[in-house]
Amino acid sequence: MQDTGKYYVINHLVMFTGLSDRTIRNYIASGILQGEKINGLWHFTPEQVEEFVRHPAVRPSILAKNNGLVYDFLLDTKKTGQEMCVILDTPCADKKTVAECFCYSINSGGYHNIQFSFDGVMETSRVILKAMLLKCCGL
Repeated sequence: MQDTGKYYVINHLVMFTGLSDRTIRNYIASGILQGEKINGLWHFTPEQVEEFVRHPAVRPSILAKNNGLVYDFLLDTKKTGQEMCVILDTPCADKKTVAECFCYSINSGGYHNIQFSFDGVMETSRVILKAMLLKCCGL
């Protein structure tokens, strides 16, 4: 993950929410997402991100993306390789730490065909991971 100090950038929001870069930029243009442009990059404070993901116009889209990830996995009966879908709830963990840990691991790892979703709005943080397995249990 980029060293952005106490700020998040658009790529972080794309990872956290599952929304596209274009969608995030549309929310900025509409004023739903507030931020500051620094050296040509949009930067958002944790408070701005929290307000954004809780916004009534945004929350349903994020939930639909999260649910879609799981539903698409379950409905795909023509997989070409071994895949997994994991839902991890972390009720006692710091939300920021959980999100940054997964974002950093995904960005720095050599993962193949991985999808990630993070929901830290509720009391329990939820991470959804979908990935193609390169080799599992000798299968």
